[in-house]
Amino acid sequence: MNRNQAIIASLCYFSVFIAPIIVPIVAYFVVNEKETKRHAIRSLISHIVPFVGWLFLFIALLGGAVAIDGDSLLPVFVIIGGAVIYFLVVIGIIIWNVIQGIKVLRAA
Repeated sequence: MNRNQAIIASLCYFSVFIAPIIVPIVAYFVVNEKETKRHAIRSLISHIVPFVGWLFLFIALLGGAVAIDGDSLLPVFVIIGGAVIYFLVVIGIIIWNVIQGIKVLRAA
């Protein structure tokens, strides 16, 4: 992988801050090198995971809102616990993307 390809691959990972899904898709279709495409797919998957998690959290929030009755606080704790776990996973994914972007830049 040459320096330009490494920069494109690292931008796919760093795009978690700017345009999470668009940059890896564009890089995948524009670049011809196999390793850069592999990095684009890996970063795309890591950008899609928080979105899917958000959908699950939203569905749980709606389900918890429906299930809340006057006496039980269990749905509230489940919603709060789910939100905490979701945000920890998102922070972990962001850190992973930054580490991978730095690794790709250093390797070139």
